Amino acid sequence: MGRDRAPRAVTRLLRAPVRGLHQGAMRLEGELAHYLTRVLRLEHGAALEVFDPEAKLEARAKLSLDGASVTLHVEALAPARVVARRTLCLLQGLPKGDKLDAIVRDATELGASRVVLVAAARSVVKLDPKRAEERRRRLLRIAEEAARQSGRGDVPTIEGPFAPRDAASRAPEGARFVLAPGTPHGLGDALLSELGHPDTPLTFAVGPEGGLAEDELRAFEDEGFLRVGLGPFVLRTETVAAAVLGAVRVLST
Repeated sequence: MGRDRAPRAVTRLLRAPVRGLHQGAMRLEGELAHYLTRVLRLEHGAALEVFDPEAKLEARAKLSLDGASVTLHVEALAPARVVARRTLCLLQGLPKGDKLDAIVRDATELGASRVVLVAAARSVVKLDPKRAEERRRRLLRIAEEAARQSGRGDVPTIEGPFAPRDAASRAPEGARFVLAPGTPHGLGDALLSELGHPDTPLTFAVGPEGGLAEDELRAFEDEGFLRVGLGPFVLRTETVAAAVLGAVRVLST
């Protein structure tokens, strides 16, 4: 009697985001060519999976290298298999340092469909329009990398920064929550009642370090946000975003 063979491990293809994806040969230059050949270290003839995070399409492809020329040979396109199923919006107060990078990375992996940056009164970071656009583009690249690693075929849109009232008015219609430490009304029961309606958009507003000021909290409430808390512990702003979006993901599974 022969021995049972162990199941073979499934080898996942390396994935890469490619905007403007189309079937056939695609000549690559600049950052994308560098990313495939220098960062991922793919060689001539390598098979990979490519996805267009904007069009929500994906395909298999092979890499062709001819000297300095880099070409993708893309097979038939198909709708991305893994995309955000629910409209899930995060309104995030601008934090200091590189915390925003981690927040966008977590939000992408946890299924957010929109990230709206909020220039709150207690935000230490102040961005002029030029710096804001540069930061937005950087965050979009971080979201694409998070999508690549997590198997997601789309990325959240990244908008702003806006003043709190303007950001609140941009939230989709649906269930809206603004997080504030010390609030007696907890998020748990309110969230559970909404998760039974998968078509209802969910929006969470999170302040920067120090939270949202009282007048900002009232501005959100004026736009239909329910003020809620996460229990007795005071969480860091990046922890709040991960905790809230993680709860949605776990309870929606």
